[in-house]
Amino acid sequence: MNIILLAPPAAGKGTQAELLESKYHLNHISTGELLRKSASREDDFGKKMRDLLESGELVSDEIIFEVLNKHLETCENQNLLLDGFPRNIYQAERLEEMLKEKNDKLDFVFFLDVPKETLKRRITGRRMCQKCGSAYNVNIDSLKPKVDSICDKCQGTLYQRNDDNEESFEIRYQEYLDKTSALITYYQDKQILYRIQSDKSKEEVFQELCGVIEKGMKK
Repeated sequence: MNIILLAPPAAGKGTQAELLESKYHLNHISTGELLRKSASREDDFGKKMRDLLESGELVSDEIIFEVLNKHLETCENQNLLLDGFPRNIYQAERLEEMLKEKNDKLDFVFFLDVPKETLKRRITGRRMCQKCGSAYNVNIDSLKPKVDSICDKCQGTLYQRNDDNEESFEIRYQEYLDKTSALITYYQDKQILYRIQSDKSKEEVFQELCGVIEKGMKK
């Protein structure tokens, strides 16, 4: 089973991907995380990646496929859950070619639909724990840490990612409108797109996703 989570920035792809990965034993691949790991390298490529991510601009298709292919070579589980990829029609077509070479295909493409202002509140308020990676949000009461800037789980220090600011969000959101949103029509035409209204609790969104998957698996 191969699944894509398609959504604008801060729509909750990562959260839902973790839940789906656990339930259906999928190989969760977040190109964003792969790129951030590359950006942590202390070499010219790492510096280039840091500059791109901090600017809020999308990384080129060539670099993304280079990073993705290297990762897939090390994976035994080929049931893919793609989080934040593809981002445009060219990437979607190349992904289909990759799957066809393995006699495989996409099964579900989920579009997580969230209003822009909700996305902005999420992304500018997001904080990450330096120690354990737990996520919080200072703009959402239910997701605020109990103590300001301190992780509830491990007491590590919380920080704001360099690209989690309003300026970077506007750039990323416009890039999404210009390129990624075209994938909605692309996958609708292939009759594998499912729209999920995602400005709800993560539990409600997850149950809707599972409902579609379970129904599809019975066909």
